[in-house]
Amino acid sequence: MSVEGARAERVRVPVFNNGNVVLYRAGKPGAEPVILIHGLSRTGARDWVHVIPALAGAYDVYAMDLPGFGASDKGNHLYSPANYVRVLDALFGERLKQPAIVVGHSMGGVIALAYAAAYPERVRRLVVADVAGVLHRSVYGEFLGQAAAERAVGDSPFRDTIAKLITSQAENLPAKGAMSLEIPQVRQRMLRGDPLAIAALALVEHDLSRGLRAIKAPTLVIWGSDDKVAPPRTGEVLGSTIPGARLVVIGGAGHAPQMSQPARFIALLRDELRGRVHARPYAQPPAPPAGARRGSCVSERGRQFSGDYERLSLEGCFDVEIRDAHIGWLLASRSQARLVNSHVRDGVESHDSRLEFTGGSVGGEPPLLLDETNVDAAGLRFLPKGRTVAQNYGDGVITLRISVSEIVRGTGEPRYAHQIMRLVDDQSWTPRSAR
Repeated sequence: MSVEGARAERVRVPVFNNGNVVLYRAGKPGAEPVILIHGLSRTGARDWVHVIPALAGAYDVYAMDLPGFGASDKGNHLYSPANYVRVLDALFGERLKQPAIVVGHSMGGVIALAYAAAYPERVRRLVVADVAGVLHRSVYGEFLGQAAAERAVGDSPFRDTIAKLITSQAENLPAKGAMSLEIPQVRQRMLRGDPLAIAALALVEHDLSRGLRAIKAPTLVIWGSDDKVAPPRTGEVLGSTIPGARLVVIGGAGHAPQMSQPARFIALLRDELRGRVHARPYAQPPAPPAGARRGSCVSERGRQFSGDYERLSLEGCFDVEIRDAHIGWLLASRSQARLVNSHVRDGVESHDSRLEFTGGSVGGEPPLLLDETNVDAAGLRFLPKGRTVAQNYGDGVITLRISVSEIVRGTGEPRYAHQIMRLVDDQSWTPRSAR
């Protein structure tokens, strides 16, 4: 670490068989602490090589090689986000006497989010960049598989680990797939005990549904517009589900903007740490549509809708984007549409279509009335007036892919959904009481 006065120490932590973690510290002792958490990179804390010197003049900066990475101890262990939160607790629970600013990238972003949810009193401000995972493994695996097929991911370790693992097994792994990773013999057989592969698969098994909504710290989500490892849609999901979160996109940046565009990333990070990033909260508040405007699309491609509609109908339309909208009722037939940060009050009726929801909410009785329609919903809030969330009224099988979503009935406790399911003809999705 090329910072004057910087030092490194090996710290034994009561996780992963009491292994040693290499902890780096630079900057001003006694100043506000900043914790940097790296992603799926064998080089560990070196991913922050540009950031650490830039912050050391004003902050007490900590970075670590997570267990299994860099110079820290390695082995055939369960390198999961939950266990990494235990590592952070062991390192900083007693060491820091004031709340810290926590910055996480990629897998480190998931760890930072989980830490902020578990220990809200320890995190004063949260910054996450290009967070990998988050989406259900079937959705994320499909994205990575397409990216690998297009040779767009390059030599990222994600192509060699996640893409191969998930695209072949995403929908066939058992519902409790993470449980198998707890068995050392399974990790050795499936993943050869490789820490990077174990961490990658444990990452996409981690469910953040409840944790995201429990975060209390002011949160900035940073994303590279050209990220081929973690889709920008994930940033929109985080902006939709973390209370008050703001989303800033760095144009032209890839998966690791702190490495590829350090000047822009550091300037944004400094401004955020000083409270000078004044971006509005990303999530659009739910509200009924104003007025009685109706919108429609017939046999068109690439139409865009925003604003308020009492009724919106799509007939034979493709690549439709509905963004920042308030809709009373949505009808889709033989169409493909993306709804982003939008709210539908009275439900969606859809035939022979493909619908993708990112953030926002859908109400109604039921919210989704479907026939030959597959749905991909991420960060969505379902507001059913009755018990049923989705109804297949057709003759075929439909697939629902649900990522980090929430089901709220009246004043009852919310239920969280992070799963893939198939509904046969005349079958409904009626979640049981909140867990």
